[in-house]
Amino acid sequence: MTTSKRHVTRNTVYLVIGACIGVHLLFALFPNVFVAWNAQTSDRLFVFRSGSDALRPRYDSTIVHVDISDKTFQELQYSYLNRFQYGRVAQSLGETGTALQIWDFIFPARTNPSEDSVFVAGVAKAGNAYFGLAFNLAQEHRTPRRSRNDQIDRYVDSTEWKIFVEGSVDRLFEGVDPKITFPALAAASRGLGYLNINFDRDGVYRRVPLLFRHGTAFYPSFAFRAVCDYLSVPPDRIELRAGTSITLKGARRQGGSARDIIIPVDESACMLVNYIGPLQRSDTLYSMLHIDFADILRASDDRMELDIWRDMLEGKIVVVSEVATGASDVGPVPTDNQFPLSGVHSNVLNTILTENFLREASGLETLGIEAVVVIVLVLFSLGLSSRNYSLGAVGLIAGYFLVSAVAFLYFNLILDVLRPVLQIGTSAFTVVAYHYVVAQREKQSLQRSFEAYFPPTVVKRIMANPELITQKGQKKELTILFSDIKSFTTYSSTMTPDEIQKALNEYFEAMVEIVFKYEGTVDKFIGDGLMVFFGDPEDQPDHALRCVRAAIEMQQKTRAIREQWEREGKFPLQIRIGINSGPVVVGNMGSARRLSYTVLGSDVNLAQRLESNAPIGGILISHRTFELISGAVPAKPLEPIKVKGLDVPIAVYEVPV
Repeated sequence: MTTSKRHVTRNTVYLVIGACIGVHLLFALFPNVFVAWNAQTSDRLFVFRSGSDALRPRYDSTIVHVDISDKTFQELQYSYLNRFQYGRVAQSLGETGTALQIWDFIFPARTNPSEDSVFVAGVAKAGNAYFGLAFNLAQEHRTPRRSRNDQIDRYVDSTEWKIFVEGSVDRLFEGVDPKITFPALAAASRGLGYLNINFDRDGVYRRVPLLFRHGTAFYPSFAFRAVCDYLSVPPDRIELRAGTSITLKGARRQGGSARDIIIPVDESACMLVNYIGPLQRSDTLYSMLHIDFADILRASDDRMELDIWRDMLEGKIVVVSEVATGASDVGPVPTDNQFPLSGVHSNVLNTILTENFLREASGLETLGIEAVVVIVLVLFSLGLSSRNYSLGAVGLIAGYFLVSAVAFLYFNLILDVLRPVLQIGTSAFTVVAYHYVVAQREKQSLQRSFEAYFPPTVVKRIMANPELITQKGQKKELTILFSDIKSFTTYSSTMTPDEIQKALNEYFEAMVEIVFKYEGTVDKFIGDGLMVFFGDPEDQPDHALRCVRAAIEMQQKTRAIREQWEREGKFPLQIRIGINSGPVVVGNMGSARRLSYTVLGSDVNLAQRLESNAPIGGILISHRTFELISGAVPAKPLEPIKVKGLDVPIAVYEVPV
């Protein structure tokens, strides 16, 4: 490998590594942009999965929604619902044998005493209803502030959880300023859970904090509290390993055997929600079972109808929420931009009950993936051309998308999609751009090199079609010209090096310009001599005629230069020219380190012998050249001459100048 090639290879490797590091820095400097884009890229996998019955996560039919919808108000012909009706539905749901009923509401204060009392009584009779509470959440430690209401403070203090904790909980959300369902209803309920759901950087609800701190105690989320009760797991059998998992020890469904459920969580005790799909998959088909609130309310006055609902709802976990048009409790989730947030709670329940947990690749795993990507890109850069490197990068991106999809769909592992893809794309762009710049630079250098040996028109054709000179050596008939300055060695002994250089440069520049005029190829400069040939790299049927006419003009130009030099006191310039036509081998000759586009063969040697025998200021041509120019340029025969390497004299001709 040449030094230049090694330099390009080394720079290419540096560019690949630099591009990958640069993308990594962009994610670190602008997380609100790139982390959000990455999450939205992963969301496409949720959408794709939700459209396939074979891939969609399993729905645990224990979970049922009871919706306060537009249909509710239409059928009941009410403009709003009161707490009397809420109480009757809560009691009816209890009577149907539901395991739990989770009301996605906070009722912060009393309204109408008689309605409130019916509501409290119905909830107390059901004995399985949960309501919401809320905190202001922060991730930095704050001293818990009291609520200015002794009843609220007493309730919060009395319902705190004592759990086993391993590791630091400094990253858990800190809850302050509690807001609870009014105390009488809270006391009648089975418990309260916080409704706070934090969205990600882009406003999408992807994860839910299952626990947070309030002072030295822990409090559960709405759905987490309910599912722990459903699985008969008290707080003292809950283990939090910060940044890793929450374990429900001895979890057991009714009639089932006890087993541990391990829930993967991040440092904030947040669980990724494994959404089944959008709320509605079609006009009539829902992701989960939905019942209208009005149906349960009507059944509260009809024992037979209530018994029918019992057959459907017994042992179920019922989520009661408002989903009517205009409801504010909606937001974007990976599968739906307008998703009722009560569905987040039900999907949390479903994720835990089915133990179908998602996990994000750890930072170390992601770095490992990126390291593999860098290694593959470096190998590509070492062994592939720019075009194949681009194709390889596209294939690598497609392959990584496939791996990410398989990891998500079949292993519930969410890989960082965007960063490796950007690293691949950025490295491909920079490497191809660099190779293009290098190629253009080499092309320009090659063009300048060609311009010293080929006429401009031929150079353009060679640059457009490099095969003209890169093809294998071939044998073809060409016309070769040698010229030499008479007694230059003698004259140069009286000249300074600078004078020699200037004189030769002036002379050669004039000669080469004439050669290029007739589209000849300069083979080489031999001291004060010049070797050119005609008929290649482009075929020229009249190569001999071109060569002879160029020789005539060269002699005429030499005489003009001689007159000028004599006036300037320089030596009297005179040259000899010998020309021969014949079959020669033409192509790139030399070694891997140095190649020269040249001609070889006995007819080349003959042209050189003719030059040494040519008259001063004259042009001596061979018989074959004479045949090729016959009738176009006059030439007179001379006495045959004997040249080195040939046993018999050869016919020669002089072209008048």
